[in-house]
Amino acid sequence: MELNLAPNPLHQNAQILRIDKVATLIGENGSGKSSILQSVFEQRLVGRDHKNLKIVCFSSGQNENYSQRFSAYLKKERQAGRGLSLDCFYFDKTWSKLLIFLTTAIKRNGKVRSFLVEHGYVTESQLHKDDLSTTFKCAFKVDKNYITRVQDALKREERGEVDTLRATPYFRSLESFITNLISRDYEFDEPLRKRSIDLTANDLIQVSFDYPTQVQAGDDEAEAGDPNAQAMAIDWDPEVAFFTQAGDNNYFIDKPSCKLIFSNNIELNQVSDGEYQLLFLYALIDLFDSENTLFLFDEADSHLHYKNVEKFWSILHNIQGHAITTTHLLDSISAKENCIEHLKVVEKGRISEDNKIRQLINRLGVLSRAKSVEFEVCGKLPNIALLDDYNDWVIFTKLAARAGLEIVRLSAVHAMKKSSSYATSNETFGKGKIDWLHGLSKIESPLTTTKIFMICDRDEAALEWNVVNGVQVNGQIYRDLLNAVRWPQGMRVTPYLLAWKRREIKNYLLSYTALAQHNLLAQINNGDIAQRNHLQLHNPGDNNDIRRLNVKDIINPLINTDSEGLDPEKLQAYIDLIPPEEISEDITKMYNFIIGQL
Repeated sequence: MELNLAPNPLHQNAQILRIDKVATLIGENGSGKSSILQSVFEQRLVGRDHKNLKIVCFSSGQNENYSQRFSAYLKKERQAGRGLSLDCFYFDKTWSKLLIFLTTAIKRNGKVRSFLVEHGYVTESQLHKDDLSTTFKCAFKVDKNYITRVQDALKREERGEVDTLRATPYFRSLESFITNLISRDYEFDEPLRKRSIDLTANDLIQVSFDYPTQVQAGDDEAEAGDPNAQAMAIDWDPEVAFFTQAGDNNYFIDKPSCKLIFSNNIELNQVSDGEYQLLFLYALIDLFDSENTLFLFDEADSHLHYKNVEKFWSILHNIQGHAITTTHLLDSISAKENCIEHLKVVEKGRISEDNKIRQLINRLGVLSRAKSVEFEVCGKLPNIALLDDYNDWVIFTKLAARAGLEIVRLSAVHAMKKSSSYATSNETFGKGKIDWLHGLSKIESPLTTTKIFMICDRDEAALEWNVVNGVQVNGQIYRDLLNAVRWPQGMRVTPYLLAWKRREIKNYLLSYTALAQHNLLAQINNGDIAQRNHLQLHNPGDNNDIRRLNVKDIINPLINTDSEGLDPEKLQAYIDLIPPEEISEDITKMYNFIIGQL
């Protein structure tokens, strides 16, 4: 798809944007990414370009330029009798409750409904899968100005006119809405004072929303009802345009005061920012996606958890229509769906394909400051534990608790995932964690960190441990590496290189009693290891045969959930089966060493 781009405030020449399903604009703040989106939106609003497209724009924050121009567009369409025949939409977060409600109410098989059901926020009917639990609470009114327009239309009809306000699809929909849901006796002869209403999916079924023909955009002389006007099919439900008009500048619905209530009285405001944002994006795609829809998403990935960032790009690259997006997130730029042809570097409002790779690498270099931000944040932590996986800390603390140790004392230590980068015997043990120390030592902000515990998986390494504590790795090579880290003057940071004596933390989950309960004891006590080193009742199994085993295939199914990884509840249930006397002394030694340095 090729899109003509009009001049924008930062670039005075027209340009062409080639879109392969999704075009993702990247660039520094102020580079003109948003200006390009706004130019596309405004050209479509005034009917100068993109007439074959229906445009849906979203901004993660409130943008007055978009809001004011969209509101003027809605007013123009209402006055022309085309209140339901909209080609352009703009939404910010203030619209989220309304759109999410509409989506779960009318799109039974949509992404919003699936998300809400999966998280237990919605109760569905068994037969038709209707949403039985979601309620949209809002204040509704009909003001004096609208009554004046209706009364004027009545007088014109008495004179024989036909195409009045009362003949428009929007008025007919509004009349059905009020008659069925608010007051059956209302005649539009006086204002309807603001009142609170609760809307459900079943309520919407009772309303007759008109399905108008769509007047071809840009035909300024075409009027509603004109048989000579060129029409094209509406691609979305009329409820969407009806409520968008009703919520514009609080026309009929007081949008700022509305609430969205799910099952068990959970309000939308109570879900996390990431869930909130993802639901809103799902709603836009559920309601508006079609072959001739162009989505304009301005930093729509902000506030999303990195796993939801992955979901967002996967869904976006599978829409029926097309999308132009902006982003500043490394997770988005590096998303597997965003191939090099999808990424567009923007400089001063211009999309530049010249030396694109070099520019892209330079841009990523700027964004890589995210790494320095990581160090700056970590530098505020007094005590840090670096482990090959964060779950190692979870397993360690639960085993320590089962052994009767006071794990609340470990709360002063902040655990982080950082690979040891040890894969073969030719590599330096713990090098990945030591390299991280060098990065931390170079930050410009003051360091409050004093203790760093680098806890490594042993894997295949041949190591010597400090005889006194049993967990600290000995060797001149490691002392030299740690001493080579130059900390800022006046900063006293002490790093410790530690390792499990067993292959990894999961080896400490080997227990005669627990494995016997799961009928898995024979998986360990077999001919591969000497019988004297078999797991035994009331014995922790601290011998070299047990230490060297690779037990992931045995332990993982007991403590993990498919596709989600470590399951804390399954882990706890398994550890509860381990008698304290079957927990290795290595766990106690690691605990004692750490708290002894705090």
